[in-house]
Amino acid sequence: MVAVSKPHGLHTIDDRKRTAPVTAKSLLTSRYGKIFVVHRLDAGTGGVVVFAKTPQAHSALCKAFEHGKVGKEYYAIVTGAFGGAVSVLLPISTKPNHGKYKINFKSGKTSVTTFFNLERYGDATLVKAIPVTGRTHQIRVHLKALKHPLYKDWLYNIPDSDRRLTLFSKRISIPHPVSGKQITIEAELSEFMKNILKCCKNSVLFHF
Repeated sequence: MVAVSKPHGLHTIDDRKRTAPVTAKSLLTSRYGKIFVVHRLDAGTGGVVVFAKTPQAHSALCKAFEHGKVGKEYYAIVTGAFGGAVSVLLPISTKPNHGKYKINFKSGKTSVTTFFNLERYGDATLVKAIPVTGRTHQIRVHLKALKHPLYKDWLYNIPDSDRRLTLFSKRISIPHPVSGKQITIEAELSEFMKNILKCCKNSVLFHF
């Protein structure tokens, strides 16, 4: 297996609508040969992503994800003063509308995310997000529902030509494909996230 810390803005694999000129998979393929995709991160999300180097490892890792044996922790910079710990149980639509997913109580799938307040930075908060389920855009949609969207999110917050998101895959706990032993892979917070936090910390809050 290969684990990397993917930069914000880099596609994991080719986009569904068009071919990305460079992807994490293509970069790893040029170095290691054939690489198998186990899971994906949104292009704008940075942090830990895992690939398999053999069909056997690919099968084992995919089964771990399928059977809920993988623990994932994300760091998110969100707008405003986020409250204490909260678990969100809001169903998310199965199909996007103009690329967006929404809370849908009629036909949405069960979606669960737990959030923890880590530290306030001016007009933003650093939050730890633990997704229990794995719906598309789950963390982003749940934060939007809490009225604390990602500080930078061109789709669920303010439109922006910069498609990088203030969302980072910090830690993954997964069974090793050969030994079966649970291992934890952690990435240092990206410079992009650190710079956003510095800017937020230096911002001045006005209370009226």
